[in-house]
Amino acid sequence: MDAGMTKQMDGAVDLTNCDREPIHIPGSILPHGAMLVVDPATMLVEQVAGDTLGLFGRDAASLTGQDLAKLLNAEQLQRLRELLQSSSLARPRHLLDPLLRVVPDRAIDASVHLSDGALVIEVEDADLSDRHAVDPLACVQEMFDGLGDAPDLQAYCQLAAERVRAVAGYDRVMVYRFMPDDSGWVFAEARHDDITPFLDLHYPASDIPKQARTLYLTSWLRLITEVDYTPAPLLPSINPSSGLPLDMSHATLRDVSPIHREYLRNMGVDASMSISIIFEGRLWGLIACHHHTPRRLPRHLRGVCELFGSMFSLQLEVRLRAEQLEARLLSRKALSGIMHALASEDDYGAGLVAQQQQLLDYIEAGGLALRVGQTRGGVAIRVNSGITALGNTPDDDQIGALTDWLTLRMGTFEGVYATDRLSEEYPPAKAYAEIASGLLAVSVSREPRDFVLWFRPEVVETVQWGGDPNKPMEVGPNGIRLTPRKSFEAWTETVRGRSTPWSPSDNDAAFDLRVSLLEVVLRRIDAAARERLRAWQQEQLLMAELDHRVKNTLASIQAMVAQTSRSASSLAAFTHGLDRRIRSMSRAHSLLTQSRWEGVSLDVLIQQELDAYRAEHANVTISGPDVMLLPKAALALSLAIHELATNAGKYGALSAAGGHVDIRWQFDPHAGLELRWQESGGPPVSKPTRRGFGSILIERALSLETGGSSTLTFDPGGVACAIVMPASVAQSGGTASHASIAHDAPAKVTDIPTDNPPRILIVEDSAMVLMLIEDVVIDLGWDIVGPAMRLPEALKLSREAAIDAALIDVNLDGEMSWDAAAILQDRKIPFVFTTGYDSATVLPERFAGHPVLNKPFSAEDVGRTLQTLLSRH
Repeated sequence: MDAGMTKQMDGAVDLTNCDREPIHIPGSILPHGAMLVVDPATMLVEQVAGDTLGLFGRDAASLTGQDLAKLLNAEQLQRLRELLQSSSLARPRHLLDPLLRVVPDRAIDASVHLSDGALVIEVEDADLSDRHAVDPLACVQEMFDGLGDAPDLQAYCQLAAERVRAVAGYDRVMVYRFMPDDSGWVFAEARHDDITPFLDLHYPASDIPKQARTLYLTSWLRLITEVDYTPAPLLPSINPSSGLPLDMSHATLRDVSPIHREYLRNMGVDASMSISIIFEGRLWGLIACHHHTPRRLPRHLRGVCELFGSMFSLQLEVRLRAEQLEARLLSRKALSGIMHALASEDDYGAGLVAQQQQLLDYIEAGGLALRVGQTRGGVAIRVNSGITALGNTPDDDQIGALTDWLTLRMGTFEGVYATDRLSEEYPPAKAYAEIASGLLAVSVSREPRDFVLWFRPEVVETVQWGGDPNKPMEVGPNGIRLTPRKSFEAWTETVRGRSTPWSPSDNDAAFDLRVSLLEVVLRRIDAAARERLRAWQQEQLLMAELDHRVKNTLASIQAMVAQTSRSASSLAAFTHGLDRRIRSMSRAHSLLTQSRWEGVSLDVLIQQELDAYRAEHANVTISGPDVMLLPKAALALSLAIHELATNAGKYGALSAAGGHVDIRWQFDPHAGLELRWQESGGPPVSKPTRRGFGSILIERALSLETGGSSTLTFDPGGVACAIVMPASVAQSGGTASHASIAHDAPAKVTDIPTDNPPRILIVEDSAMVLMLIEDVVIDLGWDIVGPAMRLPEALKLSREAAIDAALIDVNLDGEMSWDAAAILQDRKIPFVFTTGYDSATVLPERFAGHPVLNKPFSAEDVGRTLQTLLSRH
């Protein structure tokens, strides 16, 4: 069957009814739970749904319009108010808390979140008999134990499926991977022995509609307890405050689409759960769970699975990036050899022709290896109007016509074109599809267009689908529409006209080649050969060092996750502590990057760690000579200072207005570095009853990393820490010593009036970062302009919109945002750059010294930056 068959149906047929179903506003919930929609200002119940009689002891009619105080006691109400003040509640907060079990002697779990300004409270029965109910964090640790040791991606996903099934108890758990055309592939599977395997089956993109994919990005976890149920309507159906149906995108009890329930019923599935797998802000896949009888997963296990999905996604991203890095290193090695040979050529065109064999091997070295037994591809070079080819390629006339088409297709700033289905985009290529269904083209000049082209042959592929991928149609009251498939038996399709896909590493290798060739064109001088050789040698050292540092950093983060989880008292404490420690490492890395990893000023390192506390406390004294710490010592000491500052901010001298912290050091080239941290004026100090991870970082980790020693003393008058490091980890900075350096706190930020809330333009291409910034602006009561995720949108809004201030990401999906920033600068609109780059090297001269918010940052960092920006204008 032709792969494009579904596109050839009559245009009058409605093939998008699934995609247009408003599943985020179903107006009802799953009947086993209950939902209260409350006005957070008045605490009056506005809407009610579900089993309120069984879970609250009150029927729906008696709850609507009532004060929440008649249902909850004073302590429970206070807990909700604290949550409203301390969190945006943009995502559900699971409250596995006996205090909020509103019916006496009955185990009930709750979650709360905000939707369109309304407080949504969801409750359902808890399961305290489950072994993980007491310590869900230990369950997470069990699930991740050894997961990172999986030898490859498939084994990693298979182990994840088995771990989820062991905890959640479903009949079948699959890792369902989305392909480039949005179809799905069962990549890994753990199942009960007596059910039919789905492993390696494919499913059409239409099985999961577009708006469902959007909700999977919004909410990490989706649960269906049973297929056959009667939805519990939300009463009244329209929220009286907003005048709109309630948006249930984040509701865990949200009613399920009847179309999806029919789909599951046809599969023989009675209960399901889906955990999102997100990579680079996109939906990479799902951990899909099926059960053949009703299954109600308790909320604490759902919280465990949701955290597992988040951490699994992070580790997946690390794995995929490591694979890309390894392939990039291989291709860079091959490229270095090619460019070394070209460097001595006066005529780069002749040099390219001489390097045909190396060019043919180059993409295979950095990309996806051709399959065993597959016909080898070819490479063609068009330069100076001449064509030279090697391997299996179209003839010269066909290549000439193809490059003419590419010249018209490529825009001014485009230089790499890749497709694994050339004849679908360039119909004349059907004549030579057998040898050139795949094309990777690099443009190496503008006028005239010169090209290097790689070809891959057609791969006739047999795909096993889980049922006919062409959805059947039926006539209903709204005309012809798609209906869920009723058959899921294996269905075979033969796909033609496509080659082995080009991998991201192939595209990276092509881009690297183009950049290098353009450089050769611009630097055709005799010194280029010598410079190229030195650059090649240096590059090998840098790549090896980069590989070493990336792997060390990943290992450190992995160890920090494990150690932090052991000492965390709750999931929230684990997340908060890990976030702060990773950002401390990021600050130290930024300082090292600025110095090209030569060293970090001890004074600057300490200042950065204490900046957040000096905003409220001016009584911090830092004094000592100018000392440069080597990278390893700088990273270790930054974490130790971070732990001391965090402890002082929570319990010590920086938690009280009259507290004082004195940090002094001295350095002797022979005796080494001695640093002392002394707190005074804070609350009385008592020795802790247990040794936390922070103390371990200060005392043991610091000594192991540097070969020195550190001693923590818990005197009643204030915590003291004495740190000694050998002379080998530091060196004199070479500038005048600072006898006493006392740093004043930054000026206090004035409150911004909200009568006419400021309008904040957000320019950011990362969905996760964008949502964090949006939450901050909304919490401040300000208005969002945009957001803009691509440069054209940013330019339009910067030029036309009414804006009071802006946050601008430096790199928007590969395009720099300088033009948008220049427009705002000309309009005299204050703005801050956000970036992970070193601002000292990346900012153009026009914006030198402009405010920069370095990534990664927290919500507090964003809020403080925006308030400071507006208070100065």
